Amino acid sequence: MQIVFLNRLDRTIGQGESRGQVFIGEMQGTWTAGWRDADGGQSEDQIWYEGVSWEELLAAFRHGVAVKMKEGYRPLIDGMLDTPIWEKEPSLPLLIQCYAEQQPVNAELDAALKQWRKAKAAEEKRSAYLVATNRELHMIAVFAPRTAGELAQIPGFGKLKTERYAADLIALLNDVPRQHKFPLDWVAQAVDMDRFTKWMFRMKEEKYGRALSMARENRALLTAIREGKSLAELEAALQMDRRRLVERIEQLDDEGYDVLPLIELELAALPPEEWTQATDAMAQLGDRYLKPLLQKVYGETAAAQPDAQQQYEKLRMMRIRYRRERQSAAV
Repeated sequence: MQIVFLNRLDRTIGQGESRGQVFIGEMQGTWTAGWRDADGGQSEDQIWYEGVSWEELLAAFRHGVAVKMKEGYRPLIDGMLDTPIWEKEPSLPLLIQCYAEQQPVNAELDAALKQWRKAKAAEEKRSAYLVATNRELHMIAVFAPRTAGELAQIPGFGKLKTERYAADLIALLNDVPRQHKFPLDWVAQAVDMDRFTKWMFRMKEEKYGRALSMARENRALLTAIREGKSLAELEAALQMDRRRLVERIEQLDDEGYDVLPLIELELAALPPEEWTQATDAMAQLGDRYLKPLLQKVYGETAAAQPDAQQQYEKLRMMRIRYRRERQSAAV
């Protein structure tokens, strides 16, 4: 194997030191990334990735580096992840998130907030995390904002999100006793910097872990598509929610991967007149927003019908085919 990248990491433990190396190597088109101890021991290399996908290699490498840095190792040459934590002043939103995660929350309040999110996501026909992430709900439970202005101080709640959800959340929180005062600028002095650094590396580990998981899912999806599997088969094989699955297929298409074999398989039984209606609607209204297309093709009340989710799914797949056909025609 030819080493194409090597970097040393050191860690101080009490009066002693520990040292290791991260590496990326290549041999006959196969990439390898991993970790080896550099203390003179005979332990085998930890292999984080071995394969032909550069995308998956980078995700595995960054996740592995983040884990080692969370364990206290620091690199001789920095820049393997992103801007070094210790070279910039932490922002207040990050400090607020870090502080909140150290605080316990009332279980009943946590359950009430998650139930509100579930109901709101169903009402708006969107994923729950787009309404509010678990981290955002936790911060709301910790700080218990009483006004729209206070809610806007919670990281993740910008102007539109605050305007949309402030009334609901304030009503939920009005009778909740709170232990913290607003404005939240006091948090900057309340967070221990050692704890913040460890927290940041844990966040990086989670971030790159998600990226690695997505890269692996992408590989599994593309392999299954090449094998001619249907959506139902993909859903069962990958244990992925169907809506999320269709969204991921759209994302892969946007990134330039060939998902048309699956699209053609799923649209094989589509009546020609329905396809004509859909393409005419996309030509007239554009193909960015699905709700106007749904109403144009299936009627003004289509969004309220029990089969609305299936119709949205079909429109997403028709949109992929429509865009690919337009691209081919333009060449």
